[in-house]
Amino acid sequence: MRAGTPLSRSRLEALLVSPDLVGVGLLGEMARQAATGDRVTYCRVCEVTAGALPADPGDVGEVRLAGAPASADEARAWVREGARFAGRRVLTGFSVTDLTTMVGGDRAALTDLARALHEGGLDAVAEAQLDVLGDDDRATVLVRAVIEGGLTVRRATIASAPIERRLDLIERAAHLQRATGVLKAFAPLPRRDPAASPATGYDDVRTIAAARLMCRAIPYIQVDWALYGPKLAQVAIAYGANDLDAVSAVDQPELGPRRSARGEVERQIRTAFAKPAERNGRYEVRA
Repeated sequence: MRAGTPLSRSRLEALLVSPDLVGVGLLGEMARQAATGDRVTYCRVCEVTAGALPADPGDVGEVRLAGAPASADEARAWVREGARFAGRRVLTGFSVTDLTTMVGGDRAALTDLARALHEGGLDAVAEAQLDVLGDDDRATVLVRAVIEGGLTVRRATIASAPIERRLDLIERAAHLQRATGVLKAFAPLPRRDPAASPATGYDDVRTIAAARLMCRAIPYIQVDWALYGPKLAQVAIAYGANDLDAVSAVDQPELGPRRSARGEVERQIRTAFAKPAERNGRYEVRA
């Protein structure tokens, strides 16, 4: 397989059940090298809840509003408070689904809400959850409505999906990028596994490779550092992942530099034979 050659659906289906983990890893690694070379980015994120903000976000690349407001008015209030707290830092929040629910599914109202949130200081919607947005066409319509309001959606995620749905959702990510071109990252591992059919670590690394091979137009295949931990994140790099999200905003200097959040993530990236680069919430490498 050449570095830029996409795999067919049938080959990706075979890859997701392949016992040849070394071969799967080689394919994912080739695709990662073609995308960003040896560089693997990461972002320190301060995730906050409106009304319970810490004293200072710290030296982070992104402040992210957590939770789903009950109404559009509440969302605007959260953004105003979050913007004051974030200062010059990138402020993101909510999901496309959250915003769509607030406006009763009305496309024009979604665009109006996105415009109001952008004017209030929100830089981007934090995520588009591909498994709950609807089919490919519906997902595209909703993301375009947000874009028309002046916001963007840089990250596609999966809230919860069984292993048999993962390839369909990877295809949805590729379709959404072809239709909009706004995605910077795709996190193909679900935030929650169905209790009745949890995935294995083998399933997860195959999923990373499949996402990297299919979603060539999305620059970063992402793993949530806080959710999946350093061990899986490090292995995922060898299967095609090239971005680590949600690194802790808080260092603990009393534990020494090797145990700080920044020091630990960079050590794990180097151990995976890659070069770490810290980024901000716009996926710009920080100086």
